[in-house]
Amino acid sequence: MKDYNALNNKFVQNGLAILQSLSTEIVRLKIDRITDYFLLKFLDYTLCELDKIKITIENNPRFMWVQIQEEIDRLYTLDNSITGITVQLDWKQGGNRAFYKLEINRGK
Repeated sequence: MKDYNALNNKFVQNGLAILQSLSTEIVRLKIDRITDYFLLKFLDYTLCELDKIKITIENNPRFMWVQIQEEIDRLYTLDNSITGITVQLDWKQGGNRAFYKLEINRGK
């Protein structure tokens, strides 16, 4: 059984390491080309955009999908004959629900 938390953390750490490496190279380029005003402006813009990506990676703006995956894994461990799971996501009380069905083909 895969540890999805560990896998997610690995991707987060890899993404942050790549961003740090890119940022370091851009700062070095800024020092090397200190007299090129337009290049410096572009590199400053690029660094700001990389910071936005870093914030997105660190904060994971979506809901905690890992909890859903862990529950699916737990249920499948209890009964590996189950063929699906019904998940209801409520962000507000009420009876007005949309319906979404997805068939996941797991390659074996």
